[in-house]
Amino acid sequence: MFAGLALVGLFTVLPMAVGYNDKTRMATIQAIVEQGRLTIDHTAFADTMDKVCILGQYFSDKPVTPQLLGALVYAPIHALGIPLHEDWSLAYYLITLLTVKLFWWLSLIAFHKALAYTGLPVGRRLLLTVALGVGTLVFSWSATFNNHSLAASWVTIGFWLLLRARHDGALVPNLALSGLFFGLAGGSDVPTLAFPAAFGAYLLSDRRLRRGAWAYAGALLVALAPGVAVNVAISGSVVPVQLVPRYFAFPGSPWTTADLTGAGVNSGISLLRYATTMLVGERGFLVYNPFSLLAIPLMVAEFVRRRRFAREALVVTAMSVVIVAFYALTSTNYGGYSYSIRWFVPMLPLWMFFLYPLLERPGRRPWAVFVALLAVSVPIAVIGTWNPWTYISLDPVPLRANLLSLPELARSLYDAILSAMGGSRPG
Repeated sequence: MFAGLALVGLFTVLPMAVGYNDKTRMATIQAIVEQGRLTIDHTAFADTMDKVCILGQYFSDKPVTPQLLGALVYAPIHALGIPLHEDWSLAYYLITLLTVKLFWWLSLIAFHKALAYTGLPVGRRLLLTVALGVGTLVFSWSATFNNHSLAASWVTIGFWLLLRARHDGALVPNLALSGLFFGLAGGSDVPTLAFPAAFGAYLLSDRRLRRGAWAYAGALLVALAPGVAVNVAISGSVVPVQLVPRYFAFPGSPWTTADLTGAGVNSGISLLRYATTMLVGERGFLVYNPFSLLAIPLMVAEFVRRRRFAREALVVTAMSVVIVAFYALTSTNYGGYSYSIRWFVPMLPLWMFFLYPLLERPGRRPWAVFVALLAVSVPIAVIGTWNPWTYISLDPVPLRANLLSLPELARSLYDAILSAMGGSRPG
């Protein structure tokens, strides 16, 4: 099955930078490899608006951990003479395939291994793994270079290693690796730091696991160190550049203080309306992940009924509330051009883990529910792979917007193939 998922992965990578978000990441990767610097002024993606200006130089405003990984992959690709550029790009495809998509696949293996601790038979674990892999927005966002998919993958791997340390694995090595992957997740998607912080408290509450907490904490800091070092090199401060509004005040900047996540606080009716729309509106995260409508109640029931993973369920529930509350309070634009709410993707694998009681139950009814959810979820996720950076200007409903954009995407791909073959479209 995992060979089949790998094959699916090969054909579900969007081979071009579509929006400002992934362009700014490609700009940093190109600058590091080709120019040995962090400034993005002289790259093929310099026109991105997702950037900051510090002392007259432009830098990406994104956490740098994914870009450092991408630069490691692009270095040998560039040495082979494969250039990174705008539009359809083999280099972009390979960078995304060997980072985002590779970790998507590895995280599914980790998810399957984590489910082993539930006692589910192998076949049912495989079904639940497929549901996560191709039936949630984890699949959609694995199609493009972004931090949310990487964070989701790294959180999944970190969670599996934590369970392994608790149940049957060597304590220090597993906790060290868990801290490393949780740290990578937090270094690429800052609010995701809520999970390693909470799981750190979880370790300290367990007499056995507490003995390896030093390894967990040390590896976590090691994973965070490169991002902090780069931020200091750029701005002279450990404060992430995206949290400093004055850095966005450059000529032609589209950003105002009201647009920047973390710069203000929503309140009252507007907060309630915004939070509700994020979850169940036309871009609602729960709507685009139907499995979550069952996974969340089961996760809450796990700790209320004090089942075997009650402590883990409590941590995940509490930190999910923290992350959703953070974005509901401090953001304004639902993630911009985005297939649903991209910020919440790292929570999905942990939610999906708590679907295991559904597949424990005897009878046809649980299976009918599971199959029905799968039948709805897979098309939603597949449509998202066409372009996770949805052109919301086409339609405010991301799914409809992606359907509307498909003909133009297909024509663009056709033209790129003809151009690569030295031909042109018939007149």
